[in-house]
Amino acid sequence: MSVADQRVLTTMGVNSVAPREWLTALSATLALILLMAIPYVLGYTLAGEDVVFTGIIMNAEDTQSYFAKMLQGYDGAWRYYIPFTPEAHEPVFLGGFYLALGHAARWLGLSLEAVWHGARVAADLLLGLSAYWFIAAFLRSVRRRVTAHLLALFGSGAGWVLLLLGQSNWLGHFPVDFHMPEAHLFFTAFTSPHVALGTALLLVGMRLLWQLLWGVGASDWGAALLLGLCLLLLVVVYPFLIYLATLSALLAGLLRVWQLWRAGRLASGPLLTLGSRVGVAFLMPAPLVIYYALVLRQNAVFRAWDMQAITPSPPWPHYVVAFGPLLFWAFLGLRDRERPASAGFLWVWLTAAALLVYAPLNPQRRFVQGAQAPLAILATVGFLGVAWPWLRGTRAVQALLRRPRYSAAGLRRFAIVLFLAGMSLSNLYVLASVSVTAAVEQPYPLFRAADEVQAAAWMRANGQREAVVLAAYQTGNYVAARAGNRVVLGHWAETVAFAEKTQAVQRFFRIDTSDEWRRALLQEYGVDYVWHGPPERWLGDFDPAAADYLRPVHRVGDVVVYRVD
Repeated sequence: MSVADQRVLTTMGVNSVAPREWLTALSATLALILLMAIPYVLGYTLAGEDVVFTGIIMNAEDTQSYFAKMLQGYDGAWRYYIPFTPEAHEPVFLGGFYLALGHAARWLGLSLEAVWHGARVAADLLLGLSAYWFIAAFLRSVRRRVTAHLLALFGSGAGWVLLLLGQSNWLGHFPVDFHMPEAHLFFTAFTSPHVALGTALLLVGMRLLWQLLWGVGASDWGAALLLGLCLLLLVVVYPFLIYLATLSALLAGLLRVWQLWRAGRLASGPLLTLGSRVGVAFLMPAPLVIYYALVLRQNAVFRAWDMQAITPSPPWPHYVVAFGPLLFWAFLGLRDRERPASAGFLWVWLTAAALLVYAPLNPQRRFVQGAQAPLAILATVGFLGVAWPWLRGTRAVQALLRRPRYSAAGLRRFAIVLFLAGMSLSNLYVLASVSVTAAVEQPYPLFRAADEVQAAAWMRANGQREAVVLAAYQTGNYVAARAGNRVVLGHWAETVAFAEKTQAVQRFFRIDTSDEWRRALLQEYGVDYVWHGPPERWLGDFDPAAADYLRPVHRVGDVVVYRVD
């Protein structure tokens, strides 16, 4: 290894995190987890007498899809069969993380909700610790590491400004800070376990990739294999992020080759070894990626799901609002002489994300996942390396320092607290909003009527798994996930021809629809049960009890389940 590479590795502090630092990182992560627990505790303890808290505080529709995978894993499956659509199809290995959680629930004798929350807490723990491990690679100062870690975990954007200005629907889009869990790690920790775990794997993988590329001769095959394993797990847990990891590797490799060429240290031998190690790492998840591609090509139902599973990016000014404050400090950090020697790798990650968020790929907005970590490093350098020295030299601060009660260290700590608080305002709104939702508003479908929950349990115990249920959208979303039955309509992406089936279900429950049309619809989708509860009554005044082709088989409160004769 060259002297320059040794200096880089030493400056980065590779493998030099002290035990006390890990305790600090763990404390910050546990504080994050405790904050995350507040709305869940409120939901479980304050739920009304006639409603049941589902254990979900946001994004109920997608979360039920994850519960559906866990339920199938609980029943012993290792391949996922989409229950949110009535079309028959072959199950495939997709959503393996949640299938495994379902198996774990059966092995441990626990409920799916208990395992869900346990996985969420464990994923958040890994997210917080992996974020510190990533940050420590690029910052030598413990103070900077801790500051960057807190900024990564609790920092946000300036979306709160849009709310204050009454622009909650600016450019036809809700502010990113409150709409996209991918944008900031605090919001990420609030959502599903796979999002937090996928981000943790991405952070670990990016750190290993940096070590391989910038370590040159110091990095061995062990690091390459560990990176490959990390990427394989990433493809299982959060497949979309492999695009981000691959593009980042390509751009970082080009940057590293250019740096070595410019320094006159570009040699074919070490370069070939380096390329082979990175190549082997990315080959390890390749078979699973190819398998996914074949599934989407050959399985018509999963292909239809993929075509509907589009999460587009918001207009670009929203990204400016969400990441502009961090980018301001990051660009300011370019003036710091003690900035990380390999800061270019961090900018490569951000460049890859910027290229992908408007690429012609379905999961556009997902590619900002984890960007908070490199931004937090660069922003911390800008604040502590440039802004604080300037602030300390101002007349006002110098006047304070001449007073016996003030010290430079104390003022610096105070400035860091103000900096972190100012960068976290949007997340205060997120926490307050979901807490009020759980404690006071308790909206449907996060909180469901006890009758509906009991009827779903009856379906789980008495209905055949392959039986098809026709119900309103939110009912179908819940029945497919908690009872395991197939439904005509249940998920915006996983229901084939979602818009068409939405109109059909709405028409079914209208009073002016003919029985001939209803019979034809039931036959077309092979419907075995018709569910009739409050959501179905909201769609229309059709009374299934008056239909001679429907026979009531279960009644609980306002919910009646009819068998199709």
